[in-house]
Amino acid sequence: MLLVSLTTTAQKKFCMTYEDFMDNKWEELDSIHIKTHSKTHQMWWGGSDFAFTTGNKSIDKLLKKEAFAIAINNTLYVNCRDLRFEGTPFGNGYVKARRIGKRSLLIVNKIIGKKIAQSEFVSAYMFGAIGGAISASNHMKRQVCYLISHGSNEKGVIDLRLINDRLMEKMLKKDTDLCNKYYSEEKDNKRMLASHIIPILEQAGLFDQKHDSQE
Repeated sequence: MLLVSLTTTAQKKFCMTYEDFMDNKWEELDSIHIKTHSKTHQMWWGGSDFAFTTGNKSIDKLLKKEAFAIAINNTLYVNCRDLRFEGTPFGNGYVKARRIGKRSLLIVNKIIGKKIAQSEFVSAYMFGAIGGAISASNHMKRQVCYLISHGSNEKGVIDLRLINDRLMEKMLKKDTDLCNKYYSEEKDNKRMLASHIIPILEQAGLFDQKHDSQE
């Protein structure tokens, strides 16, 4: 896909660590240049899709290799560089994120991980396209949700959790109606999809609620 470059004059800032994010410790940016794929991006297109430059080489290096998150107005982007799931990296670049509950951020990305790579989920979605030509719409249908709930470990790695049945039940706090809605999708691989999970989490009122959820 073609890259789309945007220069913004909106309120912009960055923080260096997850802990800084939690403590609302930000550093302001004078200007920022966003590079991303296709203007028609949907909100929850997953992947390390965004890159940022400021015109200042030292700050650009900081944002690329060390910063944890960038905020532009009400949109939050998390650096994928140190993110891992089951030891598998998410790659370089930034991904859109959303605050959920007291201490977590939700991101959307493709299914990754050593164990997951051998699962029925991948078999069902990775090898269905003729000749391996997978369309963007099919790619989006394979997006799942991950939670960032703590900062980096001693190795500088941030381990994420995949939102699955167990975690959804915990987040929904035994809300019978929402649990039934979640399990109305009988197929495990489809029940894990972000397109199924996010509307239910929104209905539960979990997003941007800093005091009402334990997640």
